[in-house]
Amino acid sequence: MIRIESFITPLTINGMVAMDESKKLAALVCDPLDAYLMEGLASSGIKVSYEPAITPDELGRKVKDYDIIVVRSRTKVTGDIISRASRLKIIARAGIGTDNIDLESAQKKKIEIVTAAGSSTDSVAELNVALAVSLARKIPILNQKSKKGIWTKETGTELHGKAAGIIGFGRIGQATAQILRSMGLEIAAYDPVKNSQAMEMVGGRYVSIEDLFKNSDIIFVLAAFSGESGGMIGKSHFDISKHGLFIVNTSRAQFINGPELLDALKEGQVGGYATDVFWHEPPQAEWEKEIAAMDSVIITPHIGAQTAEAQKRVAKYTLQNLLDRIQEMKL
Repeated sequence: MIRIESFITPLTINGMVAMDESKKLAALVCDPLDAYLMEGLASSGIKVSYEPAITPDELGRKVKDYDIIVVRSRTKVTGDIISRASRLKIIARAGIGTDNIDLESAQKKKIEIVTAAGSSTDSVAELNVALAVSLARKIPILNQKSKKGIWTKETGTELHGKAAGIIGFGRIGQATAQILRSMGLEIAAYDPVKNSQAMEMVGGRYVSIEDLFKNSDIIFVLAAFSGESGGMIGKSHFDISKHGLFIVNTSRAQFINGPELLDALKEGQVGGYATDVFWHEPPQAEWEKEIAAMDSVIITPHIGAQTAEAQKRVAKYTLQNLLDRIQEMKL
């Protein structure tokens, strides 16, 4: 593994950069990222273009000039863009999810994908618990009322002693479970991939998704999203759940059938929905706007990794993984 620290300064000979400019790899950074990433790339001898507001049309025109592009969630690397990428070798996703990248098109052109897995684990886990507590204690709506001079108490519920169901028991699911366990919640998880050691550490158990909905008081949607996952949670799950179920979603809104969630919220079958992700950001469809306006719904604007600490880690992890891949590919 190449260590990032080895790239603090470019290799020089007699004070001159010892690298033919024409042979340098060229990287285009398409979204806002911590300066650490750009500095690390430049120090490693890579030509860096930083265009954090680049449009899809601009990217389509410019992609042919780069060996590497770095994106977050804003930029969509479509099949059309990839088809114009005559020299592209690596797409680096500064984050975890890759649903904004056409992976099939990238694979056909033998373009490598690099991510920053693990960089936002702690920040998202903390947000998950904050949203859960906010639902249980009705904090957002009571805050709004109090500021308007409506000084009335409303009874919430404790999370201690409740059953938490986690859909997706990867890094974030495990970190969230550890916090919840320390708060006295029982842990169950649904995940096709089993990590028995991690589950043993939190004293939980794996169950089917049906059992998860039947027995949980609060469910966390934390799985990695793929196109096949769309709408996997809907009416059939809400109908078998405990009345007043809480749901926290910091993965992707598309896991849930939106109109069916709206019906469940209106009926009270789902007692509250807290989410950091929406089907369209901001909401566009009328049913989306109706969900967003409900007192039982809490929305944050996709801030799971939006902490100073996580932003730095995203840049560090992306840089390190990208440099390692460059070395492996002998570019």
